[in-house]
Amino acid sequence: MQKDNYSTIIDFGSSELRLGVFDDKFSKLFFQSKDISQKNNYEEYLKSINFLIREAENKISTHLENITVLYDTSKIFTIDLSIKKKLDQKTIFKDICSSIILEANQLIKDCYINKKIIHLIIKKYIINDKEFLNIPDKMPKLNSLILEIKFICLPYNLYKNVIETFKKNNLKILNFFSSSLVKSFKYIDFFKENKFVAFLDIGLDRTTIIFFINQKLDCLNSIPIGGNHISKDISQIMKLSLDESEKLKKTFNKSEIDFSYSEADSSDNTDIIKKIIGKNISIDLLKKVVLTRVEEIIELSFKGMNISKNIDKKQNLNLVLIGNGSKIFNRNSFQIEDKYNFKEINFYEENDIEICEAGLMFEENFKNENPQKLKKNQKTLGFFHRFFNIFGNG
Repeated sequence: MQKDNYSTIIDFGSSELRLGVFDDKFSKLFFQSKDISQKNNYEEYLKSINFLIREAENKISTHLENITVLYDTSKIFTIDLSIKKKLDQKTIFKDICSSIILEANQLIKDCYINKKIIHLIIKKYIINDKEFLNIPDKMPKLNSLILEIKFICLPYNLYKNVIETFKKNNLKILNFFSSSLVKSFKYIDFFKENKFVAFLDIGLDRTTIIFFINQKLDCLNSIPIGGNHISKDISQIMKLSLDESEKLKKTFNKSEIDFSYSEADSSDNTDIIKKIIGKNISIDLLKKVVLTRVEEIIELSFKGMNISKNIDKKQNLNLVLIGNGSKIFNRNSFQIEDKYNFKEINFYEENDIEICEAGLMFEENFKNENPQKLKKNQKTLGFFHRFFNIFGNG
């Protein structure tokens, strides 16, 4: 929690900004969102952030300076690293873990100089050659310790662009997190009975998949295809404008065999449906267009993650769809080709304030593993560290 007893979370989305302010008891003091019309237009982001901050300050009568940013991009990637320490004297477990984390963090920073580490997650502890997903309650005498660590990074230039947008609003970023990751860490609690859970977060122009085994993060992957590509497919096949296609996608309702409307209804959605009826476009065709693209999104998201080899055929995978791009599944049924032995495919209906709350929870639960707050490791680099740097920077 910040020194001023307020936590301010901003979800920096491609099509929408969400801002939540919480007190020291995690109660919501303020929430508001604002649509973004032009992706990557940082001038629009600048003005929109300023507007939301001023609205929040007026509401709670307090000046806001420190924030946590949630952000995602298709260019996010992961690095897995294991470090082993042999121990020949009595050592405090917490101290040796901190030492390993500092060493690993510095190693990644030195070898990937154009990347920004935004997450450091400990996947596994191997104590005296025995594996633990969490720190054991009864700690044995330490002879050796291995930490398996997953680093989540993004290109530094993208990070800098976002940082500068907030700096121009006189805001200091305390934490910078992956929106998809923090949401999945919150929602995984609803799936405790499932051994294998994958969250597929379909955004505007990217999709991120986060795979858990026994409630622990295993894999993360992101691709540059999202809900906007579904709208473009509808636009191309059905000869509609992109705006009309987006509205059509949002009016999709499983209870209808064909589109219908009331003459008394003069809404924009009714105008779109009238146009669809005039083109004799059916629900079945719309489903086929959507399904083709969604199957591609699932296929590419899973590709290269080797998830299938981790899944016991007797304990199938639970796929959970989240994000604005997945809302089309909320009221519709699709027959998706099952290459991954899905036990269930669920749509999780998240809301805007819940996304900010996820950032707040992650901030509290992982504050001791936040790479943005680690002290710089002052140790002199050894020979093999320097040797690895030579090849790591290529």
